Amino acid sequence: MRQNAAVLIAAAGLSILVVACSDSNGVTAPSTGTLTTSSANIGGTWTGRFEAYDPKSCEASPATATFTQNGNSVFGILKTNACGVGGSFKGTVSGNSVTGLIDMTGCVGGGVSGSMQGGEITLSIGDMTKPLITGDRVIMAGGSLTLRR
Repeated sequence: MRQNAAVLIAAAGLSILVVACSDSNGVTAPSTGTLTTSSANIGGTWTGRFEAYDPKSCEASPATATFTQNGNSVFGILKTNACGVGGSFKGTVSGNSVTGLIDMTGCVGGGVSGSMQGGEITLSIGDMTKPLITGDRVIMAGGSLTLRR
């Protein structure tokens, strides 16, 4: 008798698991309007000014950026007239925050973070080095980049 009771309990447990693990065709999405994830639109061409954190190593200069945005993903090109700052940019936008990296072949560093307020983007850019060639010597000075449409 105990063996039959154990079989019935096991069968009941399996039937609960089968129901709990059934396909998701009956699952409904949360209602829209309760959660929004709008992000700033930084797509387009921007101009502004770059100022190095170490003015002795690099003078301030005009700068340009062109961004393409797809959802929260951002790709683009950053250029300054001085200090060698420039390269392709790959990052994300979340709300008004922008984060990413400048990609220059063989270089490390170049982390970018900042925000967009109104029609202005302010970005902080980290120093870049080329360890295999120059060791720890900075080849692109980090600094602050302020851009407007």
